[in-house]
Amino acid sequence: MSGFNLGTTTELATVAIRVKDRDKMIDFYRDLIGFVLKGEENALAIMGTIEDKSEALWLEESPRAQDYFGAVKKLQHLVLRVGHVAELGDMYARLKKADYPLTVSFHETEVRIGLMDPEENQLEIYTQTNEAITQEAALLATSTGEYLHLSADTHFEHIHLNVSDMTEEATFLHEVLGLENKKQTYHLNAQSFHVGLNLAESDAIDVESHEILGLEFLKFFISEETILALEKHLIDLQKEFFIDKKKSILTIYDAIGIEWWFVRH
Repeated sequence: MSGFNLGTTTELATVAIRVKDRDKMIDFYRDLIGFVLKGEENALAIMGTIEDKSEALWLEESPRAQDYFGAVKKLQHLVLRVGHVAELGDMYARLKKADYPLTVSFHETEVRIGLMDPEENQLEIYTQTNEAITQEAALLATSTGEYLHLSADTHFEHIHLNVSDMTEEATFLHEVLGLENKKQTYHLNAQSFHVGLNLAESDAIDVESHEILGLEFLKFFISEETILALEKHLIDLQKEFFIDKKKSILTIYDAIGIEWWFVRH
C-alpha cells in the first residue's frame, strides 16, 4: 500500500438509494424511522436528521430501473446508529404501532432492530446502552415520544456489500481509497464509518447501479488538501475517475459499480 489515506476530516455525508416508489419510501423513512424530509427536487427526495445541514439519505426515484426484488443485490445491509436509547425506543414504538415486520436483538451494551424497507433494502438500527435491556417491553418502556425525528447524533455507521469478487473490492477499498483493513472490515481512518464485504453469487450484483434499484452511491465530504491528494493518488495508480475543473468533486466507481463521491467541504 502507498500509505495514502482519506484524512481524519473525511466523513460520510450521504447514502443514496435508487427507488421505484419515492412517496412510499418517504413515508417509511420519515414517519417510521424518523428522518426529516429536507426537500424534493425532481425525482430526488433529500432526507436527514434534525441537524440543519444533514442530508444523510437521498431517495432517487427511477421507475424504469429493474427491481430484482427477492434477489441478492449490491447492498447486503446498512447500519444506522441512533444517538439515544429513548430515540430507539420511540422508533420501535412507531414501528410496533404500524405493525411493521422487524426483529429485535439484545446485547450487553446494545439493542439492535433489524428490518427491511418497503423496497427490500435491509436495515440494522442500533444504539448503545448504559444498562442492559433484555426484553422488548423494556425497550418500549424507554419511549417518551420526544424523538419524532432522528437526532443530530444519529448517522449511518456501516455498510455491508455483496460482492462477486472479494479480492477486487477489497483492493479498491484498501489500496485505492486507503481504508484501513481491520479483520476484513474497512474503516475510514479515525471515523466510525466502515465497510464489510460478503462474497455472493447473483446476476444483480454486477448490474450497473443506474439500472437497478437499491444502493446507488455514497457521498463523502473531503478537504481541499485531501481531494487533491486523492486525485494524484488515482493518477499514480492509473485509475479511471472524474474530477471537475474546480477540483470540488471527484467520483470513482468501485468493483461492483457503486459510485463513490468526494465533495470538497
